[in-house]
Amino acid sequence: MKRLALLLGLLPAWAGAAAMTEIVYEDSEPGEAPYASRILVYGDKLRLDGGQDAEDFTLFDRRAGKIYVVAKGSERITEIAAAKRPVALPKGWRVKVAETAPQTRQLSLNGRLCVEVRSAPLLPDESRLLAGLRRALAAGQAAAWRATPPELRDPCALAVDGARAGFEYENGLPLSIRHADGRSRSYRSHAQREARPELFELPANYKYFNLR
Repeated sequence: MKRLALLLGLLPAWAGAAAMTEIVYEDSEPGEAPYASRILVYGDKLRLDGGQDAEDFTLFDRRAGKIYVVAKGSERITEIAAAKRPVALPKGWRVKVAETAPQTRQLSLNGRLCVEVRSAPLLPDESRLLAGLRRALAAGQAAAWRATPPELRDPCALAVDGARAGFEYENGLPLSIRHADGRSRSYRSHAQREARPELFELPANYKYFNLR
């Protein structure tokens, strides 16, 4: 009994109260310096930012079926309704998914490698929410792809961001994501933090814009 009391005394003061999950990745793009990406998960809400509370952020509210892009400098909120229909690939296009090693999968389109994902069976609820965000954005990503001049389109983008959006999270939490175009994401850490509901609230008195 004394040992249990000692262990409980070592827990953070907020243990047992509502908590949020913090996941940190390092993202890299060709020709650019790597940068941190922070993901915060609190219930059915997910926030994406660069690690600073006061900066711009994206908020996904699964229950409401909405994505909000918050630009603090211009005091603007862009609201995006979650996609409800799957994205179809052009006739004759073929996607193949292959497991090349334990917890490592590759997605190819028409014989061309698009992305490789190495995962771990961690944070299943958070992984499902992240996959939900990817699928919620799929229709908008596909529309942007179709609006791009044909000579600038990357077919893999329509497969990975559209038709198979969320693929990265199907096997758990990604430890690394490597795209054929040179972009990459590497896992750095995850932790349970004391919940801060205010980080998942939209600023008052901002201008609203709707994308449908």
